[in-house]
Formats: sequence, structure tokens, C-alpha cells
Amino acid sequence: MTRVLLGDVGGTYARFALAEPSSIGTIWSTEVGAWADVIEALRAFLASDTSGKPVDGALIAAAGPVEAGKCRLTNAAWILDEHKIAGALSLPWVRLVNDLEAVAAGLADLNPAQCRLVGGTAPLPGAPIAVLSPGTGLGIACVLIGPAGRCVMTSEGGHASLAGMDDQSDKIVGILRRHHGRVSAERVLSGPGLANLHQAVAEMDGCITPRPTPSDVTTGAFDGSSPYCRSAIDMFCAFLGSVAGDVALTFGARGGIYIGGGIVPRFVDYFARSSFREHFIAKGRMRPYLERIPTRVILHSNPAFVGLMSLASASYERRAVARSR
Repeated sequence: MTRVLLGDVGGTYARFALAEPSSIGTIWSTEVGAWADVIEALRAFLASDTSGKPVDGALIAAAGPVEAGKCRLTNAAWILDEHKIAGALSLPWVRLVNDLEAVAAGLADLNPAQCRLVGGTAPLPGAPIAVLSPGTGLGIACVLIGPAGRCVMTSEGGHASLAGMDDQSDKIVGILRRHHGRVSAERVLSGPGLANLHQAVAEMDGCITPRPTPSDVTTGAFDGSSPYCRSAIDMFCAFLGSVAGDVALTFGARGGIYIGGGIVPRFVDYFARSSFREHFIAKGRMRPYLERIPTRVILHSNPAFVGLMSLASASYERRAVARSR
């Protein structure tokens, strides 16, 4: 690996950095909505680089499905295209990956101090590890680490159907179904999902309130000003536990479950005391299977860049092997 441009493009923010084999430069952050497209944002970022060193390629994680070198962001208007980015910026190569592929690829490199353990202590060595990241949307991925390296399985599991866990959650899903039709996990496990939960909890109580922003919900929950906000946070934690348990069962993720994204780290102490873990293990006959699986919250501020470094190194190794043949 020489000098490569790394990017983490989400539905709300895009972050870019220039990396060399042993270090990542300063991460430049901007709002996606501030630019017409990713190329415009990348040009602004590269204009801030005064080193004069060449950029040998780009590896960009994007919050949406990647197919044939293209990605339409799920929760924003940008469309990313490897060939167009490479041509516009005169880069030898550009590779797009799903944003959760990048996060999953870096899980093994996270320092334990950069995570918060929330239950479970006995990961099964060599077993798959999964990550769920509630943010602007809900991303889900899994990584299997073996002698041949890291194999990441991306998914669109955040759009799988949401199930209730009890009578109260069934009522909330029913209210959301009336408003939105089909209800996916992302419909509640995301920033907009916090607002959806607030509205559903209030409606269940017979109250119609103005729609809050996600930050309104977290603020109102913890400053004591809104019982509906606190209930929304409690339901968010419960639903996240249930969905995370389903993901663990689906992937056989006995190596551990990680919670990423920008929401949970804001109230990680409360989250650790919430019903998350109980709903994670409440899977009937499979409870003993899940009880041993550790669940952790990622506290690292930019975990995608940890994985991007690993992916970039692997990409350079493959290219070196190909050139030597």
C-alpha cells in the first residue's frame, strides 16, 4: 500500500482521508447535502491537500448496495461510480464497497478499549462476527476471519421485516404499518426511526404531537422533559436487542455482535442498563445459544476507516501478485 484516498460516505455525512501504509491523515468531514455529487466533494477535499504527493488510488465505502462498481446511496441523492470518479480525478483505480463491509472488515483490529461490552463473555473462536449500525439508516454485515484472510458478507438486512416482541411492541408495529405500510427494521432502528417511535408511542397514548428530530428525542429522553422521548429510546433499545439476536441466529455469529453507528454511543451507559440484552437472548429454545455471545458497542469515532485500511492493504497485495505474474 502506498498513498490512497479513503472515503466513508453515509446518508448524512461524508468523510475522507489520505492514508499511507502505517497511518491515516486528518479526516475531512462534510455534509452530503452540501455538494451536488461525490466528485465535487472529493475535489474540495483534495484541494486541501498541500503535500504534493500523488494519490495512487481510492477506496470508498458507501451507504448502499454496490453493484458493478456503482452505488446509489439508500438515504441520499448521490450516485457513486468507480469509473466516473477515477476519470474525473485522474486516479489509477477506484473501488467502491458497502459501508458495512468496511466496518466489518475492521472489527478484528479494534482495540478492546474502543468498545463497550454489554453482556456475554464467551465468543467462539473462528465463528462469524456480525455488526449492526443504526444511523441515518440501518446497516448489517458479517465477517468470517480465517487462514485465508477476512471474508465479509454484506447484506440489506436493515430492510428485513420488523417483528414485535410482546403486546406493546406489536401495537407499535401496527401503528407504524398504518402510516408506512410495510415496516422494516430500519423504520425504527435509525435516526428517523427514533422519531417514528416517538410518534407511535404518543399515538398509542392517544396523543398527537409534532414530529421531533432524532436529536430532540435523545435530548428529551435524558433531560427528563419528555416521557414519550424516554419511551421511544427504551423501545429502540428493545427492538435493537431483538433484531441483533435474529442477526446472530441468522449468521451463526457466535464470534460476537457489534453495535456501530452514530446513535447508541451517545447514550451507551443507559443502553448498557436497558432491555437490549434481555431481548437479544429472548429467543425461546435458543436462549442458551445466545447467552454466551458477547455484544459490544463500538466507541471508535470512525470504525469504517479501520476496515478501509485493512481492505486497502489487501487490495494492494492482490495487485502486486497480479503484476508479478
